[in-house]
Amino acid sequence: MTWQTADRNRTQWPEGVEVRAVMALAPADNVMTEDVGVYEMTKTPVAVVRGTCDGRVGREALAFAAEATAKSSAGFRQLEMPGANHNYFDTQCSPRSGQMAALDHATHDATRDAAHPGRCTDPGGSPYAPQLTEAAQRRVGAAFLVAFLRCHLTDGGSR
Repeated sequence: MTWQTADRNRTQWPEGVEVRAVMALAPADNVMTEDVGVYEMTKTPVAVVRGTCDGRVGREALAFAAEATAKSSAGFRQLEMPGANHNYFDTQCSPRSGQMAALDHATHDATRDAAHPGRCTDPGGSPYAPQLTEAAQRRVGAAFLVAFLRCHLTDGGSR
């Protein structure tokens, strides 16, 4: 969604479409290898959420989004969710889905080890912290998503 929301791509929106807010949950790391200029967003409020147990997406996701929205008059929010990992935000990528390649990135990407059961660390050396369960991570993520969107999509929200 950040690609479609970028200022340079707004003319490609179908007639009548209005994007009033964007939230990126654990944004893919391949995006951050590109020129941030093509993602510049100055007219749409943006929020980015990443987990501290995400072995796929590090703090560079927050820095990339902050740079893409640096000239924004619409606002930028960021959240590092303690204990959250890349694949627990949805039911298809989480291990319990049974889908091929659905996995726990805290285990898969070595942000957790056998000496710290149920705990994980942010890549880069933060102390081991409790890892959220799949259900708990989705509840926390949904609460933040609802609050952010309510702020920008309801009559009382900022526009």
